[in-house]
Amino acid sequence: MSIFGDPFHFVSGAASFPYEYQIAQSARFTRSESSYLSRTFGSGGNLRSWTFSFWFKLTGAAGAFSNNQYYIYTVKDNAAGAYDTMIFDVNTGSNDKVFYNSAAGNYYVPNAIITDTSAWFHMVYVWDMDNGTQADRIRIWLNGNRLAKLEGTEGNTRDSQFNDSSHAHYIGARQDNNASYYFDGYLAEVHWLDGYSYDATYFGESKDAPGGGSVWVPIDYKTNTGNYGTTGYYLKFENASDLGNDSSGNNNDWTANNMGTDHQMADSPTFDDAGSG
Repeated sequence: MSIFGDPFHFVSGAASFPYEYQIAQSARFTRSESSYLSRTFGSGGNLRSWTFSFWFKLTGAAGAFSNNQYYIYTVKDNAAGAYDTMIFDVNTGSNDKVFYNSAAGNYYVPNAIITDTSAWFHMVYVWDMDNGTQADRIRIWLNGNRLAKLEGTEGNTRDSQFNDSSHAHYIGARQDNNASYYFDGYLAEVHWLDGYSYDATYFGESKDAPGGGSVWVPIDYKTNTGNYGTTGYYLKFENASDLGNDSSGNNNDWTANNMGTDHQMADSPTFDDAGSG
């Protein structure tokens, strides 16, 4: 199983760091406060093709996960357990953070463990059910690296419940609002593309890092490409009083639940905790 131990850490003296695009803030999600975003779309989107891109920093309890499931994104169905979800899972007896997707009877686990709770990571998840190549119907990138499948059923073509206008969508919470499964971490630069299957290079690029090596850094998707589709949205968390505001131009705003102005954070993939770039 791949271990990604060289994600983006803030580098002191950012003027010497070779990124051009700045992300000024993030949103903090905490299990103890039951904080999450919610939305039910007025009209449905593409159930066969979408792209979800987001930056995240895992925190958990005092920087270490203590429960076994931390929910990033779910869509609610009326039937118990019949929902699509994206989860960070902690294996029993370890602190390994495994991302996986469950889709009402199908599931997909990429071959990666995330071990660093002090750094920012970038994930791109593509749902592409009409792709003629079975292994390409679900594609996931972490820090620009496409992840191989560890286990799952990506070849079982089916409609997604994400984008379905009849269901509530939650970011940072499970579909039943169970207090044991809220997310603990920061999210930044969240893009949802309805009807588009774009790889990680639309959202980031690899740059030489000071002192050697390379690092995956964000680029400006909204300016460079900017396709969002009907249900698409862009959450940049720039308004502390309206963290669910959609900056894509679609006005697909989200409702912030148990998230005050203190849930906007200066900590981001390109800024340190104090907000200096």
